[in-house]
Amino acid sequence: MTCADVERWLVAAFMAFTSSGIFSVRPNRLQPNDPQEMRATFDWIVFSAEILGAASPERIALLTWARAKARRRIRRHRRLRLLREVPGGTVTDYCAEVGVQRRTFDRRRKRACHRLADAWNAKVTGTPE
Repeated sequence: MTCADVERWLVAAFMAFTSSGIFSVRPNRLQPNDPQEMRATFDWIVFSAEILGAASPERIALLTWARAKARRRIRRHRRLRLLREVPGGTVTDYCAEVGVQRRTFDRRRKRACHRLADAWNAKVTGTPE
C-alpha cells in the first residue's frame, strides 16, 4: 500500500457518497473472507480516525483534500454533472477559513497519507508500526 493508493481510496469514498462529511461515515460491519483483502471504501475514513485520531489536523487535512478532489472530479465528469450540488469547497477556501498556509496543509496531508499507508502495511504483514 502506498500513499497514492490511500489517496485513491479516500477520493473514491467521497465520490461514492457525495453528501458525506469527513466525520460522519460509520464502519462497515461485514467481515471479508480474506483478512488480506482491502477494506471497504468507506472504512478508509474510519481507519483514518483509528490511526490518526478523529480530530487530528493531519486527518482533517487529508480528508478535506480527498473531498475537494472528489468534488472536482464529479464536476468535470460528463455523466456525473447532474450532481452539481456537491458539498464542500476547495482546499484554498479551507486554508483561508482556518488560517493555515497551503504548504502547512500539504505537509499535514502527506504526513497523514504516509502514516495510513504504513499502518495498513503493518497490519497486513502483522508487524508493529
